[in-house]
Amino acid sequence: MQTKLSQRIGQRLALTPQLTQSLKVLAMNAMDLDAYIEECLESNPVLEAGEKPQDEHSSEQEAASQEADRQADWRESGDNRWDSMYNSQSSGAEGPDMRDQQWRDEQTVAQSLHEQVGRQPMSDQTHAMAHALIDMLDDDGYLRIDLDEAAADLQCDAEALEKTLYEVVQQLDPPGIGARDVPECLLLQLDGNSPCDALARQILLHFSDVLFEDDTTLADSLQCGVEEVVEARARLRRLDPFPGHGLHGQDNLYIRPEIIFRRTPQGAIHIEVPGQGLSMNEQWQGRTWQGAEREFMDNATREAKWLLNALDQRRETLHKVAACLARRQRAFLEYGSLGLKPLTLQDVAEDVGLHESTISRVTNGKYAETPLGMIEMRRFFSAGLPTRGGGSISVYRVQIRVKALIESEPTVRPISDQAIADRLCAEGIEIARRTVAKYRESMGIPPTSRRRRQTGKQRHTRR
Repeated sequence: MQTKLSQRIGQRLALTPQLTQSLKVLAMNAMDLDAYIEECLESNPVLEAGEKPQDEHSSEQEAASQEADRQADWRESGDNRWDSMYNSQSSGAEGPDMRDQQWRDEQTVAQSLHEQVGRQPMSDQTHAMAHALIDMLDDDGYLRIDLDEAAADLQCDAEALEKTLYEVVQQLDPPGIGARDVPECLLLQLDGNSPCDALARQILLHFSDVLFEDDTTLADSLQCGVEEVVEARARLRRLDPFPGHGLHGQDNLYIRPEIIFRRTPQGAIHIEVPGQGLSMNEQWQGRTWQGAEREFMDNATREAKWLLNALDQRRETLHKVAACLARRQRAFLEYGSLGLKPLTLQDVAEDVGLHESTISRVTNGKYAETPLGMIEMRRFFSAGLPTRGGGSISVYRVQIRVKALIESEPTVRPISDQAIADRLCAEGIEIARRTVAKYRESMGIPPTSRRRRQTGKQRHTRR
């Protein structure tokens, strides 16, 4: 054995405690970050909690809105100070434990669906198939499995199972439950007796490719008035594309938005990133410490500065990503899921000048408050297909177009996947036949041969 000294030159990633804490804070959602800050406040005397900072413009708008609401309430109900005092005292009797008990006693969507089926008069076999179909729904309330496979597993007739789906499950509350895809979910929520809903249904089925054109162009395509198009678009924005919302009764998930998108009266998108309201405690500044106390306070001060710096970097990064999402997915924020454009993590990373892993930490498990409601930030991202002009179109819009073409096919001669691919290629969307087949299967649409057989069976039944 021999002992010797040697030198090597190389690169190695060294994660300092400050960098490790910064990455940890960036990956946390708002609720986890609050819990982490509480732990830091308990263990670090240098930190203190204060009021959470808010954007100046949004705080002024909120104050003006609250003042307007107070004035309106005063004009409507007069002096109600005694009622307000009584209500506040009564509500004070319900503590957090009482509210938690009420939340725990709330009925889940699945329990409500099973209860609705149980109250309806039908045969035992239909009851069993309806309950089985409810159990097959995913967390968004969709039935994404093939009905023939489901009928084979349940050992029942496929036509009877399909009839149970359409006539029982899809008629339950909330509307849109049991749909096979998003367009069908939206169509189930539209009332055919309303002229506005009828126009919205026509847009979804036949004019989804020009939905995001201006109101005049869409009105010319539909051969109707501009005001009717505006009403139909507003109706589509109010529909819920995910009526299940955690169908299988998961534990209560408490969330807070990381980013708030607000539409201003001028039509712009205002971005707000709520702060954490953490600062250095001034009562320990200027004191002289000795021995172990000095070492403890020095470490606490250093860790407090690291945490405050990490929170500032987190807020700045969230604002950069939010600005990019508001700019590139403006149609999504205005029109909903139908306005989603192709966007990947790499696209956002190149736009804001950060690494793709950083964008993943920023968006994973976090939520944003938008004019459409509270949505998960991963909803802003979608894969895309190339178009002939050099651009791209989101996969979701291509699926809607495939669905519309199949819905409008002649009943006696269903169109094939190759014909759909040729039609999309003629429209400028570069897509292969097997890709059309994959999208069709993901939406639960049977192939051409099976649709032809179903049409033949329907004609035979009518005879």
